Amino acid sequence: MTAQQIIEALGSLAAVFEAEEEVLRDIPGIGAERAALLTQDLRRVSADEELERASKTGVQVITWDDETYPALLKEIADPPLVLYVAGDVKALDTPCIAIVGTRHPTVYGRETARRFAYQLGVAGYTITSGLAEGIDTEAHIGALKAKGKTVAVLGGALDCLYPKSNTKLAREIATSGGAVVSEYAFGRQPDRQTFPMRNRIVSGLSRGVLVVEAPSNSGTLITAGQGMDQNRSVMAIPGRIDSAASQGCHKLLKEGARLVTSPEEVIDEVQDLFIGKSARIATELRKPVKKMESKEEKKPAPVLTAEERAIMVVVEEGGTPIDVIIRQTALPAGRVNALLVSLQIKRLMKLMPGGIVMRAS
Repeated sequence: MTAQQIIEALGSLAAVFEAEEEVLRDIPGIGAERAALLTQDLRRVSADEELERASKTGVQVITWDDETYPALLKEIADPPLVLYVAGDVKALDTPCIAIVGTRHPTVYGRETARRFAYQLGVAGYTITSGLAEGIDTEAHIGALKAKGKTVAVLGGALDCLYPKSNTKLAREIATSGGAVVSEYAFGRQPDRQTFPMRNRIVSGLSRGVLVVEAPSNSGTLITAGQGMDQNRSVMAIPGRIDSAASQGCHKLLKEGARLVTSPEEVIDEVQDLFIGKSARIATELRKPVKKMESKEEKKPAPVLTAEERAIMVVVEEGGTPIDVIIRQTALPAGRVNALLVSLQIKRLMKLMPGGIVMRAS
């Protein structure tokens, strides 16, 4: 029995908060024990007091019925009834990619998480994670370094932030266009039950889940499993075969997770690179590549990545300066130069004097 099913059984979210224990007990799938626990939790919280406290602290409270409730999260089997949001609630409804992993990463894991988050942030994605020490922290920092958005989902209430060492980071996330989120009422301390529960929100907000480093018994695998259950793209970065920190990643790869070694592969997996870019580029990215033909024979179409196709779109017939390509695709200069080399190898582009790029005849 999920929260959504309880709402449907009682008719509205308001009816859930007003329901007596006997009414909850009679709903199929709840039973006496769960009805008692649910009633206890509902009675512990005063809606008026919660809203007053939220208002005083600048926290926005949104319910499952509100228009601002993130659409993707609403699709999961057990969406939270209420979200407490510090920061910009709109960040929850942007294209998100979750980056998660162990609290005790190697240097390789830290650097990889920060680099992937940075480059995905530059590409326009919001990075979601759990604000825990280790990979989560590096993911949030990488997104902030890119001047991008990041969302931190807590395992306790907003006023019971854990770990305390990330208080400054949480404040920076909330004031930089991102959000710090919890489903728990003020005063709820995190525990062994709340952390696994918050993982469904991390994956639920995201189009894909990327696991950077995780031991074989890591709680991160719960997030990956929930991502699979929610029909999200689950990806993992391989590590050394003798590294305990990567055994969970290797387990996921054996079970069918997508092996990725670059942010570009993550973007290709979630199939939505140019969020917020021009409609023309976005439209062209979804079109199949036209086959190149000669009078003698038909040649197979070259295999192009989404980024290469975007460059093909912006290069005009008479040639286009490299700086214009960088500006219109919003890709880093170094990445554009690398892609142009690839397109030259595929005989689709020519680099002319003066930094002009032309289509190959």
